[in-house]
Amino acid sequence: MAKNPLGVTRNVHFNLRLKKLENVDDIPERWRGTPIASFIGAHNFDQPIEPSGKPELLIATCIEFRFTPKIPSMYAYVIRRASGRLVGSEFTMVYTMSQGVKHVVLVGHDDCGMTKVSQKRDAMIQTLKEQGWSEKRAEEYVANEAGRYAIDDEVDSLESEFYRLLELFPNVEIAPLFVSLNSHRLYLPTWYMEYLNRPTVPGKANR
Repeated sequence: MAKNPLGVTRNVHFNLRLKKLENVDDIPERWRGTPIASFIGAHNFDQPIEPSGKPELLIATCIEFRFTPKIPSMYAYVIRRASGRLVGSEFTMVYTMSQGVKHVVLVGHDDCGMTKVSQKRDAMIQTLKEQGWSEKRAEEYVANEAGRYAIDDEVDSLESEFYRLLELFPNVEIAPLFVSLNSHRLYLPTWYMEYLNRPTVPGKANR
């Protein structure tokens, strides 16, 4: 279970940074009628998803065993990486887009283990030593990889990954969402609302 069994809405670290999605009107207008809205509907409104047999969505989320996306088979590609970031999986993302996917969902969550990598460091080093690694090699590997996957804050990490991917892939719709491990309900980061309300840059599309 998450460290706060009441979920993100009662957790002072998250509650003011997330917007509830309680009905269809709470979904950003640009997502309505898209696979993103269907994904939200499955989680928050118990709406079934009817797959077309073609991939319609790419879901990128953490390896977290306490969360499983509510999707049927033949509907979406799913990439699960530590911290949910797609660092090192950009080629995979390009492949899904080449197969017709035009919508991407990034799902962050509370109580992420990647915020506690420093606490797990010794255990990971010991695990590698048990696999025959030297202590020096194990220490160097854990230190190097922690720089790629460790995060300080779940909401901030979701924001930075959103903007990183937007820079790489400006013509695909990327939806940042946050799931409560207690309820499995999806929330919208408030920083995304600020992104939607930003002034339009002259000569550029306001995407």
